[in-house]
Amino acid sequence: MATKQRKPAGAGGTTVNLPGVTAEFHRPDHYIPTRDDLTGAAETVRGYLPSGQMMAFYGGLGALAVLSVIDWPVAAVIGVGVAVAQRAGSAAST
Repeated sequence: MATKQRKPAGAGGTTVNLPGVTAEFHRPDHYIPTRDDLTGAAETVRGYLPSGQMMAFYGGLGALAVLSVIDWPVAAVIGVGVAVAQRAGSAAST
């Protein structure tokens, strides 16, 4: 992971002198992610997503529920059952 990128402390500040009060405005110190940070985040998310074939299956199951071909609780149970069965199958094979 990349280190935090900081700008010099005096950069971008403005001081306003008013009668009875002095206000100092500074630019916020934002962390700007690098390309490596974004790539690492994308790879992490991609690891949690199902495969393209399973996404198509879940999409079809959702479409059947939206079109009222099957009730949505039945679609939810089928989807959860398939996901649990796949995880159990992949855990047993390793």
